[in-house]
Amino acid sequence: MDKRRSLKRQLASCSDPLQAAHDFGQDHGVPELASKLNTPQAVLYNKLNPYNESNHLQLREAVFLTEITGDKRILEAWAAKAGGMFVPVPESVACDEDLSDQLLQLVEQLGHALAAVKEARSDGVITPQELTHIRHELTATVREVAKLDAVVESQVRTLSDKP
Repeated sequence: MDKRRSLKRQLASCSDPLQAAHDFGQDHGVPELASKLNTPQAVLYNKLNPYNESNHLQLREAVFLTEITGDKRILEAWAAKAGGMFVPVPESVACDEDLSDQLLQLVEQLGHALAAVKEARSDGVITPQELTHIRHELTATVREVAKLDAVVESQVRTLSDKP
């Protein structure tokens, strides 16, 4: 049941930055985050509540929380809501093994995406929830393609004109 609830929360926050911020607080612990922000816990609970009208998470706070946790879900949700996607630039790579590893990652993620489509179509109807899940998997697949592009680019070498 936890896995199902977790997936539901993850999918709900995919394109809603306010829900993503709420889930972020739930996952990282508001007391710990409030301490790092030097903000009272009650105020941060309100700022992370998507239905609260009195306190709002400021951009600088969202950036700070993202940086200290490494959790980019607020940024990813904001990009998705704007019709785009956040694709992190991979660290520089230079060996053939990195290329092979990235190809395997891409194939594995594509398998997850195709499995989501197959499962959704198994009863002949794709529900809105299933479509959300499929889009989540396809977005992750596109991220892996972007990473592959960066790995391939790191493999580019200039050929010498000398024989």
